[in-house]
Amino acid sequence: MGHNISAIIAGAEIAEAFAEVADAPPPTELPFGLGIVPLSDRQFDRITDLKPGPYVDGFAYLSARLTAALTTASRKGPVVYIETEYFGGTGSQAAAAFVDGELVLAEHHVDMRDSHRRDGPINKALRLLGVSASGDRDEFDTLGLARFRDVAALGIDYRDDQA
Repeated sequence: MGHNISAIIAGAEIAEAFAEVADAPPPTELPFGLGIVPLSDRQFDRITDLKPGPYVDGFAYLSARLTAALTTASRKGPVVYIETEYFGGTGSQAAAAFVDGELVLAEHHVDMRDSHRRDGPINKALRLLGVSASGDRDEFDTLGLARFRDVAALGIDYRDDQA
C-alpha cells in the first residue's frame, strides 16, 4: 500500500487560514493542537498564481512562491510542509520547517526503506512543532499521519480539482 501526500501542518489557526488562502478543505485536526491541510495541483496553482519559480532541491512541489507563502505564514507560528511518496515500503520523504519567518529545515531522503525513522525529515520537522513521540511510536505515528494515504484521504476530491 502506498503513501503519497503533500501537505502543511501547523497550529489550528494557521492551518485554517492557510487552507482558506489555498482554497483547500478545512484542516483535519491532529493531536497537539495542530491541523493538516492537503495540497494538490489546484492548491499549488492557487498559492503560486501559476508562477512557482524554482523548486527547492529534492522536493517535488516546494517552489520559491510556496516557500514565500509558508515563510509569511510562519510569522504567526511554526509551519511544516511535508511530501511523501512510498509504495511497497520503499520511497522518499521530504520536509521543510518554517519558524518566525525563516526556513529552518529543508531536507529530503530518497529510497528510504523505513518511513518511520526518528531521524527522517518529517520527524525532525514535527519535533519543531512540539510533537513528542513516546515508546515505540515516532512523531509521524504520534500524529496519526499514516492514516492519510493520499490527499483524497485528507478531503480533496480530484474530480473537483479538474474543474
